[in-house]
Amino acid sequence: MTVPPAPSVSPPPKKDHRVQIVVAIIGACAAILAALIPVAISRFDDPEPTPSPTTATPTRDVTPIGDETPAGDDTPSADDPPETTAPGPDPALAVPEDYRGSWSGQVDWRPPLQGSYSTTLTISAGSVGAMVGQFSAQGDTCRGVLGLEAGGGPIVLRLRTTYDGGGCSSLADVKLTLDDDGDLRYELIAAQFPQGFVNQPAPPATGTLTRD
Repeated sequence: MTVPPAPSVSPPPKKDHRVQIVVAIIGACAAILAALIPVAISRFDDPEPTPSPTTATPTRDVTPIGDETPAGDDTPSADDPPETTAPGPDPALAVPEDYRGSWSGQVDWRPPLQGSYSTTLTISAGSVGAMVGQFSAQGDTCRGVLGLEAGGGPIVLRLRTTYDGGGCSSLADVKLTLDDDGDLRYELIAAQFPQGFVNQPAPPATGTLTRD
């Protein structure tokens, strides 16, 4: 018995893979475009972004140094009259002429203080605060300089001892007043001795000095 051969079947056609790859690429591009188009449209529709407050730089008014305007001009104009200052008193007149010269006399301590001492003052012209002469007391036992504390008449002198032969005050303030006879009324205001300060009774010593 003869067995018939199996019927022949034509092989299926081969698939073209290149076409599949092109189709896949086209599909992927379409999907990407579909996703990007809405995003692009939304970005064109949004208003411009506003800077964040944390990054914004505040502004302030600044005046350049060269543009500052002076508060006022104190320079006098040519039409302004010059200011004049009245002349003050002559410093030399702080010691009136009638007080100048050499004077001497005796000064008595007032009770309860006791005793007396002789003194000589040589007074010259000068201004307050300046040295205006010299003095001596008890002969040459005490010597020093005279400073003008108050002028015009009466005047107040500060006696500063520069030589102490024993028992002299280191400092003393004396008020001198010119009387009607042309003599000087001598009043000791206060004196500083090694033993202590003397200012009582007020004045603790008085005397009269005559011109030499």
